[in-house]
Amino acid sequence: MQAQLNKNVLDTQPKHVKKTHSLNNFVHIFSLAPVAFLIALVICSFSVLLLYTLEKKEQQSEYIAKTQQLRKTLFDALERFDNQALYITQKDKIVAGFLQSQESYTQKQLSDLVKTQVSDNLTYKGYVIFDTDYNQLALWSKNNFDLAAYGFNNWLNRFSTRANKQSVEVFTVADTAFLISEINFTNNSVYTLTAFDLSKFLNAIIGKLNTQNYNLFITTPQFTLGSRGELNVSAIPNSISAASNRFPPTWRLHVQPRSAIVPPKVSRYDLFKLALIGFAVFAFVYYFLRLPKRLHDEIKQKNKLILNRESLFSSSLDALPHGFAIFNSNEIPVITNDAFNKLFEQVTKNNSQLSYSQLISISQQYNIINHYKEHNKLANEHNQLIEIGFTDGRWITVVQRHTDFGGFVCYFRDETESHQKELLLAQVLEKSKQSNQLKDKFVARLSSQLNAPITSLQSIIALAKGNNSNSNNYLKEIESASKQLKSVAQQLVNVNKSDSDKLKLKISTINLNELLNNSADIVNKEAENTNLIINNKLNENEGIMSDEKLIMQLVLHLSSELLENSYKGLLTLNTELTYKDSKNYLSLNFLINNLSNKSHFFSQLKHIVQSENFEKMESIDATLEVKFFMSVFKMLGGKSININERGKTTSISLSLLVNVVALTNSKAENKQNIVHLTDNKAKTTSKSLLLVDDEPLVEMVIKAMLKNENLNVDYASSAIEAMLMVSQNNYDIILMDIVMPELSGTDAMLKIKKHSSEKQTKIIAHTSDSQGSSSAKYVELGFDDMLEKPVKQDVLVNKIRKLIEAENLIK
Repeated sequence: MQAQLNKNVLDTQPKHVKKTHSLNNFVHIFSLAPVAFLIALVICSFSVLLLYTLEKKEQQSEYIAKTQQLRKTLFDALERFDNQALYITQKDKIVAGFLQSQESYTQKQLSDLVKTQVSDNLTYKGYVIFDTDYNQLALWSKNNFDLAAYGFNNWLNRFSTRANKQSVEVFTVADTAFLISEINFTNNSVYTLTAFDLSKFLNAIIGKLNTQNYNLFITTPQFTLGSRGELNVSAIPNSISAASNRFPPTWRLHVQPRSAIVPPKVSRYDLFKLALIGFAVFAFVYYFLRLPKRLHDEIKQKNKLILNRESLFSSSLDALPHGFAIFNSNEIPVITNDAFNKLFEQVTKNNSQLSYSQLISISQQYNIINHYKEHNKLANEHNQLIEIGFTDGRWITVVQRHTDFGGFVCYFRDETESHQKELLLAQVLEKSKQSNQLKDKFVARLSSQLNAPITSLQSIIALAKGNNSNSNNYLKEIESASKQLKSVAQQLVNVNKSDSDKLKLKISTINLNELLNNSADIVNKEAENTNLIINNKLNENEGIMSDEKLIMQLVLHLSSELLENSYKGLLTLNTELTYKDSKNYLSLNFLINNLSNKSHFFSQLKHIVQSENFEKMESIDATLEVKFFMSVFKMLGGKSININERGKTTSISLSLLVNVVALTNSKAENKQNIVHLTDNKAKTTSKSLLLVDDEPLVEMVIKAMLKNENLNVDYASSAIEAMLMVSQNNYDIILMDIVMPELSGTDAMLKIKKHSSEKQTKIIAHTSDSQGSSSAKYVELGFDDMLEKPVKQDVLVNKIRKLIEAENLIK
């Protein structure tokens, strides 16, 4: 394959050889170590210088932005500071208006006015109005603040002698400020003194500003005040300040950033980071420039390794004893070995690029292949099995597996020897079939020939009776001989009918309501929740004539298969009796949710229904479960199977041809039937044994060994036949062969135990184990015991007696 790819690459290469050669020289120069080092050094230096410039510029921009934000915060705080001061002095204008509007007023009226103006403000502690002689006109103070205790005369004297008559004076005591202002009238003036809390005053300023990253302070000659109270500091570092127009110049407002704003400076960490980035850039550029040289050497080495692997791969394929080929999406062979080439050498010698379909078509056209059959492929399987027969006698089995890229892989296995053995076995079976037909004719002819003299003897006896008393002894002997001949003839007929009678339906009157409810109890008993729901549309007085055990087996088998292959599915069974074309049909409609598409049972059953081929079970490629289900369905008179899928719900409808009868509801009759059955069981002391073996000779040997035992021995030649017989009969013991062509005895045992309602049946493994395995191995697998072939009569009889005695003790 690598050689083919290399050839395709060479064929599609452009023919600009000179241009490609010059480009390769240019790349080769840049990949030299000194040139790569210089280029990497230049790019590294340029990168470090560029990053250094960008870093310094970013730090400078950040410093300017922080400084501007600090100044903006100071301006906003100063504006709020002035507004708060204006709000404090706003009440003076109200008082002035009151005094000018009143020709006369009382001290109480003035005090009430003051109280209404300042009492609701949390910042105010007190308010006093004086005349020019310092006489108190009105006073208000909070309950916890004694404003009258302070001496006002010194403050008023200092205020009246101030240089700037338009300004105000502020005096502080602890955290309380006393602001004195003058209200001028036409003829006179008054003084007002406002006492307010400096801390609340400062918090009122801070509360209106976004100062999360800044601290605000008010400094006066007497103290420094912050948001948490008075501070004992002489200076506020890293802060800027400004004076207010409404307070004395000695009062200043400071704004301090919580993290210091420092001028831009490249730190050692920044230099280390730049050096690290420069080294990384240098290493990357140097590695990138040197990469073509390394890649060239590596590709050269890997190409040599690929060529060696290709040679090893080709020789390994040629060593395979069977044909092997890989086909692309166009069915053209891409990889083949010698065995495949020899297989189709007569076809490919003129054209080696034939597709798979062309190979088969030409081979059939020239009579190289006389048999070609593709077996049915299920939807969830990837493998396709194909049989090819050549005219020279070779028989090839092809396993074809489709791949994800649209092609497929074929393995051509030579099965000539096995096919010849199968042909020989088919011939032996055909001869055996012909021999059985001859045996049937012989038995029928012999029986007819024996019946003729028997009839004559019986006539003679009838005529001779009563005529001659001396001939009674002879007549008795003739009668005895006649009975013996008749017994022999009947035994010959029974030998011919034994195989055909054992799988006949055991017809009885069935109460469908009871049967379906019992089936639902069995299914739901093994589950924690109710998994099977029965919806009956049946008349309670009507029943059907059919095989009760087989119908229950059909319902249990399909129910268990559907529930096992669904995710938390709920199975509903709708039943109805319909009348159509003078016939009665039993309709069983199974509805289930969340059925898995990977279920082999459902996919195979769906394939059989869609192909409308379920009348010929021997030509169907299906598992044992499907074949068993279809066998039971056909035995019960099954007419049609319909499968519908809607979303997550799947419906499987079965239609059975039945005879409808009337049911009796008499409890007395039921009791009589129970007593009658009990009496029959008491009288019947013999046990039943089922022998399962694909070799008829084993049947003759085992029956001969057990002829003196009180046992009814039935024989099944395959696993399906055994499962059907177990469905119809309750066997005490099953003697199971381990190696059978259709299904191993171990798998058959597990399926019988799974689908059988009789849990007391003992199953014995009957095998010729070359490894000498003990019975414990088979008991661990699920068997009750083991017998090794060829079994001795005493060992077989003792083993069966032991199991029967143990069963009787349990009962």
